[in-house]
Amino acid sequence: MNLRPIRSQRPHTRTRSGMTDAQMDAVAGLFGVLSEGSRLRLLQALHDGPANVSELVRSTGMKQANVSKQLGVLQGAGVVARERIGNEVNYWIEMPIIRKLCDLVCTGIAQQASARADVFKRRP
Repeated sequence: MNLRPIRSQRPHTRTRSGMTDAQMDAVAGLFGVLSEGSRLRLLQALHDGPANVSELVRSTGMKQANVSKQLGVLQGAGVVARERIGNEVNYWIEMPIIRKLCDLVCTGIAQQASARADVFKRRP
């Protein structure tokens, strides 16, 4: 599956954020790619550096066919890149913002969970 950037049929007007509709559609496309749990598990496994499919299968517990399929989607979107070395193919996160985004979201979720837990601790 090869994802292509979504082309907006709307005029190139700017939103209040300063982005055009086409840019907003591209952002939505990226979030669509990132909305699959198995792809997020792969990105988490790649967070510390490159890995091959066998290593990703071991670290995620996913089946080899699914790892390969989801890596193809991530690569098609430009999120990961790959390089063949002999019989192995190594994958890594190509889009630097992905590491920052994952860290930001994980930190935010942890803070939110902590705040919710504090609410329950205060109840009599």
